[in-house]
Amino acid sequence: MKTVNLVERIEGEAKLNCSWKNGIIIDSRIDFLNFRGFEYILEDKSPLDALVYTPRICGICGQAHLNAAVEVLEKAYENIDEKLEITPKAKLLRQIGLNIEMIDSHIKWFYMFILPDIIKLNSNDLNIYEPLKGKKWLEACKVASETIKALAIIAGQWPHSSYMIPGGVMSDPTKMDLINMQNYLQIAINFFEDSIVNTSLDNYLSFTSVDNFEKIGGDLKLFKDLAFKYELQNYGKSYNRFISLSETNLFKKGRFSSKVINKIDLSKILENSDSTFTLSGDNTQKHTWSKNVTYDDAFFETGPLARAIISNRKFIKDIHKNFDDSAFTRVLARLDELAFLLEDTKNLISKVNTKEASFIKPKISLNKIDKVEAVSAVEATRGSLYHKIDIEKGKIKLYDVITPTVWNLGPSNKKEQGIAQKAIIGTSSIDIAKIILRSFDVCSVCTTH
Repeated sequence: MKTVNLVERIEGEAKLNCSWKNGIIIDSRIDFLNFRGFEYILEDKSPLDALVYTPRICGICGQAHLNAAVEVLEKAYENIDEKLEITPKAKLLRQIGLNIEMIDSHIKWFYMFILPDIIKLNSNDLNIYEPLKGKKWLEACKVASETIKALAIIAGQWPHSSYMIPGGVMSDPTKMDLINMQNYLQIAINFFEDSIVNTSLDNYLSFTSVDNFEKIGGDLKLFKDLAFKYELQNYGKSYNRFISLSETNLFKKGRFSSKVINKIDLSKILENSDSTFTLSGDNTQKHTWSKNVTYDDAFFETGPLARAIISNRKFIKDIHKNFDDSAFTRVLARLDELAFLLEDTKNLISKVNTKEASFIKPKISLNKIDKVEAVSAVEATRGSLYHKIDIEKGKIKLYDVITPTVWNLGPSNKKEQGIAQKAIIGTSSIDIAKIILRSFDVCSVCTTH
């Protein structure tokens, strides 16, 4: 038997195709059917146009696209031996902006997608978690909306900010701006402590093993209890391979299969379009606008769980040791990352020196560059984000974007099934299958762009 289900409440649209035998999913396929063509749009544009176009790929992770775009342009300068000076202040403001976007997204994802779906397994009465109506749902939305105002202070707007440019940022916050940012961030910290875990942030950050589960209260405890009731610690397992392409003060780069290797060669990343529709030609054997991507000829999961494993965060590593790459572990890793982001962002804001320059102008224009190629990678909300640019005669000849959801939700190849496809197989319920899919955070517009 085969079933086709729409995946609702996501950016864009997706279809989950499942093959069943004796009540168990034995094969799955995820189809992404919307496409805009940002990479084609950028062809023959000025290189700086990437700073305006790429943040509009997604309304949730625009900061990450902006960060990846500015870094790939700065790499282009570096590759022609044109050194740029980026002040510590500019670097801090970029990372703060990216962190705040991730905080906002982690909160929304948990309350808008994960909790309603898992509670629905247990009861049709979502009560305070009911979308658009429930008290806790509305509170989470309010907290996320207040937190993102801290980003708007330095970015001018959100979403689709364009304040990062080669040489720094177009932002010069005052001391009062920084105080206001801390105040907005504190709203998220209070919500995390009071509603999500029902303990202090410092206490939560001290957790190192599954034995600390008993100290967790709040909505994370509700998730944990329901997850164990419906065996999410046993479902949603893929290849147990993880990758993180870039490094910050909070995250390490590297990959994991049987052990962590803190070394990444971006030249080993390869996209494949065998299952992907084309703008012209025969599409009879194609089924999606998503490509797939491998590292050294293997699929890898990216995202908060990958970052936790590679960065050696003890609490999640112990949970992973007990429950592998299950849907339960994946969700918990993202909430765990939220705690670290809150602490890190608070510290980063306190380090901003308002007297430093925000921007130091490059000596030459990108439009004057005859020929250069460059790549960049940053850690976005859903995982590693890769940008590549090829500039010829001052114009973009090629722009390539590989999003985290291409890593996690892309189709199979001739060798093995995609990460999420593999995770869904073995499930006995379409509702559980959808929760597994949501544990990767489905975003159609990022996947196909």
